Amino acid sequence: PAGDLTLRDALAAALRGNPELASLSFEVRSREARALQANLRPNPELGVEVEDFGGTGDVRGFDASQTTISLAQLVELGGKRAGRTRVAQAETSLATWDYEARRVAVLTDTTKAFLLVLALQERLNLVGELESLGNESLRSVASTVRSGAVSPIEEDRARVALERIQLEAVRASKDLESARVLLAASWGGTGASFTRVRGDLDRALEPPPLDRLLAATIESPEIARWNAEVEEREARLALARAQRIPDVFASIGGRYYGEGEDLGLVAQLSVPIPLFDRNRGNILDARHRIARAAAERRSAEVSVRSQIESSLRSLEAAYDEVLALRDRIIPRATHVYEETRRGYATGLFRYVEVLDAQRTLFEAREDLLTTLTTYHAVATDIERLTAAPLQQFGDTERQ
Repeated sequence: PAGDLTLRDALAAALRGNPELASLSFEVRSREARALQANLRPNPELGVEVEDFGGTGDVRGFDASQTTISLAQLVELGGKRAGRTRVAQAETSLATWDYEARRVAVLTDTTKAFLLVLALQERLNLVGELESLGNESLRSVASTVRSGAVSPIEEDRARVALERIQLEAVRASKDLESARVLLAASWGGTGASFTRVRGDLDRALEPPPLDRLLAATIESPEIARWNAEVEEREARLALARAQRIPDVFASIGGRYYGEGEDLGLVAQLSVPIPLFDRNRGNILDARHRIARAAAERRSAEVSVRSQIESSLRSLEAAYDEVLALRDRIIPRATHVYEETRRGYATGLFRYVEVLDAQRTLFEAREDLLTTLTTYHAVATDIERLTAAPLQQFGDTERQ
């Protein structure tokens, strides 16, 4: 992607170009090919057998030979072919859910990388604004020093504050470049070709009720994947039971008697006797694997539910902090800073008090930026667990 980048653009690029997703898509195709192969019948066998030739006496040469040409077929009983097909189809479904889970994870990682770039852009703008104020303050203090109204130490203090802000601007710029490269890696890029990202970091939805989120976990790929896992292992159990039934090997052919030039038919039928091996070990193994998959599914359900509850608490805390910072703390800090600046111009306050008010205001603004980033990152985690956008669970939005 080039130019300004939106979240939709970043997600589309990640789905198109992410190397891991491309690898998993080939795995799904491979499983589909196995399902196609599993549904095929065994090939018939063509046999040629020559007896009583090349010896001595009456069987010298081919005069007394017997030649048999036969066609044989393995007849699978007990539904083995249907069982193999069911296993292969279940494996395909499992691979599809693994792909879907990874796709959601890629979208989540890309969203978080996008949010990081957006937040660092805002932080760089914030530091740039602070640097402009620092330059303005330095000129104002220098003018006041030249007039003899304040000590020259005030100018040194203003210059030190500005240099620290400039160092922070350099650090913020480096952090932004690293985050841009990390975002580009989401779609397999080795460098960031886009100009900047565009998004609304200030937008925050009121956290939805817990019961709505928990009800949506049924659609979570992390849980649905285990449903497919149980089905695959049940299919393997059915196949193991079918393999207890022996298959029939049947053949029929014609025999040519070289000595009298007569023809005859030859038929053969063979069936293994399941005396020692009744596939009990594989059946027992399949049962244990089903029990294990069911236990792992319960574990996944508990894990997803606990993650959602924990994430929702973090989301609620971040949302409350956003409201406090945006509606109360920052407006008050802005008022204090403006009044302190005006008071300094009239000699009511010292410059150190202006610096303190300025630092308080910009720390509050940076806290809001950090909290908004945390809010959106946690919301992204919830969306990953529920496989649904957060606004689906509520329509209350704080402007």
